[in-house]
Amino acid sequence: MVTPEIQQVKLRFGIIGNADGLNRAIDIAMQVAPTDLSVLITGESGVGKEAFPKIIHEYSRRKHSRKYIAVNCGAIPEGTIDSELFGHEKGAFTGAIGERQGYFGEANGGTIFLDEIGEVPLPVQVKLLRVLETRSFERVGGTQNIAVDVRIVSATNRDLEQMVASGAFREDLYYRLNVVALRTPPLRDRG
Repeated sequence: MVTPEIQQVKLRFGIIGNADGLNRAIDIAMQVAPTDLSVLITGESGVGKEAFPKIIHEYSRRKHSRKYIAVNCGAIPEGTIDSELFGHEKGAFTGAIGERQGYFGEANGGTIFLDEIGEVPLPVQVKLLRVLETRSFERVGGTQNIAVDVRIVSATNRDLEQMVASGAFREDLYYRLNVVALRTPPLRDRG
């Protein structure tokens, strides 16, 4: 059954369809929003996974004064993803002419959406795990621990359990990201 609140969310975020699975996913997003739990959104390409972190952010305590940052991890080259996510110090590598904050630093106090999380290389997965465990990170070329208060929502169209089994994705990171699982149904199953 579609509640008026779920219908309002659909209108506000441009979500089309009336399948039970879709309504359940919206309901879960609204229920988990007031918490700081990590959410892993799964579903096929093109099902609108990017709408759910926006719902979670907008219904959270972080919406008024903090940022929402969306990062497509699959679009960042492997050699620069570390610097893009965590920032770098001046002189950390050729071309690092100044200090850069990175997406996690920019999102401090808010929500960061890591889309295509299955594309993150293993060395960077270790740093993501550290952020989830200790709420801190180090910039590339830095030695100082930087505390961060960020809500992490991630999404993938890949089978992360299969990737864990094959060694392509860290099991401990998978469980830290998948505290709340939110599955978006395929478009063909929506009314």
